[in-house]
Amino acid sequence: MRKHNFINVVLLVIFVVAGCGSVPTESTLPENEAQATTVNESTPIAVQTNVSTEAVAASVEACKLPAFAFTNVGFGLPNPSHKLPSLGDVKTIVLFADFSDVPASQTPEEVFSIISPDAEKFFNINSYGRMNWELTPHFVWLRLSQPSSVYGDAIRSYEGHLQFLQEAVNLADANIDFSSADSVVVIVPPQAANVGYGPAFGANPGEGYSADGRTFANGVTSGADLPVWGFLWLNHESGHTMGLPDLYAYQFDYANYDDQHRFVGGFGLMGYIDGLAPEFFAFERWQLGWLDDVQIVCQQDGEQTITLTSIETEGGVKAVMIPVNESKVVVVESRRPVGYDAGLSKSGALVYTVDTSIASGEGTLVVYPILEGDPYRNQSPLAVGETVTVDGVTVTVIDASDGGDTVSVTITK
Repeated sequence: MRKHNFINVVLLVIFVVAGCGSVPTESTLPENEAQATTVNESTPIAVQTNVSTEAVAASVEACKLPAFAFTNVGFGLPNPSHKLPSLGDVKTIVLFADFSDVPASQTPEEVFSIISPDAEKFFNINSYGRMNWELTPHFVWLRLSQPSSVYGDAIRSYEGHLQFLQEAVNLADANIDFSSADSVVVIVPPQAANVGYGPAFGANPGEGYSADGRTFANGVTSGADLPVWGFLWLNHESGHTMGLPDLYAYQFDYANYDDQHRFVGGFGLMGYIDGLAPEFFAFERWQLGWLDDVQIVCQQDGEQTITLTSIETEGGVKAVMIPVNESKVVVVESRRPVGYDAGLSKSGALVYTVDTSIASGEGTLVVYPILEGDPYRNQSPLAVGETVTVDGVTVTVIDASDGGDTVSVTITK
């Protein structure tokens, strides 16, 4: 996958590879009429409301949206049990496979260094240490039976991708014990241009590729785009194997590359891999079990003032969620230019919606405000005194520190 030539494949299961300008005072999205403004010092703000841990835990169920559009990936709680585990020790075996027409020109160790140890660190940090991802490489080039073009076509279909993974596993099975593994990644030579991109594979429940008495429902294969995206490619695709949807647009104006990223801009690894803020959203971390219920404030009415700790750091309250209907919530979280989000040009409270009735690649998560001349949402985090209204929910930042934001949330719907 080249940066300006994404190939998106949506089949029985989903195989996915995955500029600031002036900032006006308001903008409008037809569906939600989201408006961004700045409040004056005289503007009334909500009175501080103390919410006990017990009250948070009791009310949070209203924000646990069920999955209405889950097609092997999607939003909704709880996360399906057949997806790759996201908690504790998770083991992925990494195989290396080349072709008669594109024999490997690098050692497996050299190619492996593109993804490891950085890919493992990314999940460990984003999960606040709750996921210990172990990549176990088999440093041998396995020779696949067909030319590279056959596998470039195979990844476009469910059966073809399944057979690709199964063949590689069969070639390695005599020398590897797969019985303790959770998934498999197959790396091909980056020079294999016929395998243009590296997608995730997600099997239908009860199906998958097999070895040593295990059936694996999830896997990943690489492509020629590996050197372009680096280790974050594997974290993106493995995010799919854990159930997360794509946050970029499958349908977009090919004459306007920015249009592909109109939903979340540069936020979230499941959107634009090259974005300035690739750390996972609070809703994603909650779905994966990386946030506890007591770290979520589920506000169903009235006004509250809540202090949020930045999503990039461990501990504290991480998000305010406001249910809009049975499939949609407005979410507020805090973002800071630290960790993998170090490239952020503006700190603040980030407001977005999650709608579990919208499928992957169609805008299931949208970041607000949407400002003219800011296609990657670099100015969307709200600073002190800034406010946005989305779906009858008004969010105003009343204080900020290095560690997070204090926000007033008022429900007027």
